[in-house]
Amino acid sequence: MPARKHAKKIYEHFNKIVADPVLQIKRLKKTGSFRIIGWVPTDVPEELIHAAGALPIGIVALERQAVSLSTPHMQVWSCSLMRCALGMALEGSFDLLNGLIIPVICDTTRMVTGIWKQVKPYAFMDNFLLPKQVDRPSAKDYLIGEMGRLKARLEQFMDRTITASELCASIRLYNHNRSVMRKLFSLHTEHPELLSNRNMYNIIKSSMLMPKELHTNMIAELWQELEKKVDDNKSAGKKCHVRLLLSGKVWEPPVIMDIFDGLDIVSAGDDFCTGYRYIANDVPETGEPLRALAERQFNRLPIAAFAGKSGDRAKSIIKMVEETHAHGVLFVHLKYCEPENFDYPMLRDDLSAYGIPNCRIETEIDSLPGENYFEQIKAFIDSIGGVV
Repeated sequence: MPARKHAKKIYEHFNKIVADPVLQIKRLKKTGSFRIIGWVPTDVPEELIHAAGALPIGIVALERQAVSLSTPHMQVWSCSLMRCALGMALEGSFDLLNGLIIPVICDTTRMVTGIWKQVKPYAFMDNFLLPKQVDRPSAKDYLIGEMGRLKARLEQFMDRTITASELCASIRLYNHNRSVMRKLFSLHTEHPELLSNRNMYNIIKSSMLMPKELHTNMIAELWQELEKKVDDNKSAGKKCHVRLLLSGKVWEPPVIMDIFDGLDIVSAGDDFCTGYRYIANDVPETGEPLRALAERQFNRLPIAAFAGKSGDRAKSIIKMVEETHAHGVLFVHLKYCEPENFDYPMLRDDLSAYGIPNCRIETEIDSLPGENYFEQIKAFIDSIGGVV
């Protein structure tokens, strides 16, 4: 099969999975007798679920029409990400899940667990409690203990012991998957004509909805195909793109990436839980595995829900702008996301003081079609000089 057609076929496979996560779960359930444990963004240690013999599935591909189904159970001023996830559960989209892990990262995730247990319980449900005072000397030991608690609960549910060798094997698998996606992301930033924003971000999101073994094999094939095309494209000359760094929790609604592709904007990086941040760093492969998982967590890009000292997040974003040669920063904030709303004024002021153009758009999972986003994004890139 010609390289271009083969790459297109892989893109289409990933895009279909992201477009219909419910069908994907049904297909997975038919292929084996394994248990499926869902997880809500962000920062759940999937390696533990995998090592326990279950399949981790991210609740990351959402159906906007489901948001209203959660209204009898959640305030309308809760973030639409959690309202949509609960709404999809209520309509039966996740009935084939055997369990669910919800990390406590904000007031909404703290609240929704109790509601979910009442209205749509699963055989296994757990809260993963990330430390809030990240800078405290005790924070890492606390997180290692929390990892151990979750490991024990998974062992009890799966009726098996997770050995150190099994957990290390899962860590190596997930590290390899992330490393290949990082290579693809680097290629995307330099050759967006070969790997568009929408395709790149669907590759990352689909990795949360597939067995990592299969996903890794497919992206390794894709990398080999695209690597062959890079030399051919060098002689053709590059089209100029505006390079933007993105910041927020998730890239929702997905039409944002279509707008980027249509306006010749390339996402040079991000701190999205469903974007580059998901693949940015690996778990150390030496030492005690639970401690290694905690090490990765503390080395991840800071976000509103997990950051250290005041100013650390701004420093991280400024560093990413410099490293990626981005022309500006676009904040993509879910409406009613309290952690992001709290951080934004300080981030805006720090970036502006540093001379970095920045703009904020407010989104919702169940938002209207993307014309308004198009106008806002177009106005922003026009303000920083358009295509450069």
